[in-house]
Amino acid sequence: MKNKLKIIGILIFAGFSFYYTDKVASIIKNNDPIMTEINSKKVDMIVSKIEPVLLEDEYLTGINGCIVDEKESYNKMKTIGHYNEDLFVMKEDEIKEELDKYIIGGNKEKRNVSIILINNSEVINNYVLKNNLKLDYFLDGEYIKDNAAKLIDISKNINIYNYGRNKNYTNKYLMYDNKVIKTNFNNTSDYCLVTKKEPDILKTCTSNNMKVIKTEPIKNDILTYIKNNLFNGKIYLIDSDNYDEIKLSIKYILSKGYNIVHLDELLSTKKECNM
Repeated sequence: MKNKLKIIGILIFAGFSFYYTDKVASIIKNNDPIMTEINSKKVDMIVSKIEPVLLEDEYLTGINGCIVDEKESYNKMKTIGHYNEDLFVMKEDEIKEELDKYIIGGNKEKRNVSIILINNSEVINNYVLKNNLKLDYFLDGEYIKDNAAKLIDISKNINIYNYGRNKNYTNKYLMYDNKVIKTNFNNTSDYCLVTKKEPDILKTCTSNNMKVIKTEPIKNDILTYIKNNLFNGKIYLIDSDNYDEIKLSIKYILSKGYNIVHLDELLSTKKECNM
């Protein structure tokens, strides 16, 4: 019994000593002139994050901010023995992601928009490749499976996503179709697509770590619609293979100083925080 008490006493003492040593080291570091200078300047280095804009069960994506990584900044400056603002290390200040809601657009920080096509058209593909445009296809899972070899060439510029089977996403096919995309093309199928609220699809896709985009389809008067609805973060779903209308719409968007980017860029929450 005495031996057990002695061992317990030793362990308690060791734990207290470790805690005390760590506490002393922390106090010393916090009073170090280098750390004092870092703490005095870190507020000025903050890049504010943009929180998602929530509209009940829909949202516009936000974007992470940047804050000083105090520990890494201190360690880098300590190696040269003095404070140097060029050695600040930044890290992302992450926003909370909304996985159980419909995405209706990207954040409005940049003049970026995305175009989704759901009809595979060779003439449109040639135009996209020739002009080095970045568009996205949502195609039927069975169609992707049967035509993967033919789609590889266009996947250099066009990201290809899973539009379910007959526009319905089920656990039976979802993982298989996503694997076909990941294996053959240059992107992973991180998004599902709906044109109206579909609670079952939202549940199925989010349970598979996929985000659900909801946007209305444009079937006619594409250029007119885009002219009346052109703003940062907009997602255009074009349900048409009218080459002339699509080409004119793309030219119009670019003429207004907007960038056409892939969905993964438009909806990304990542922030470049390097100094």
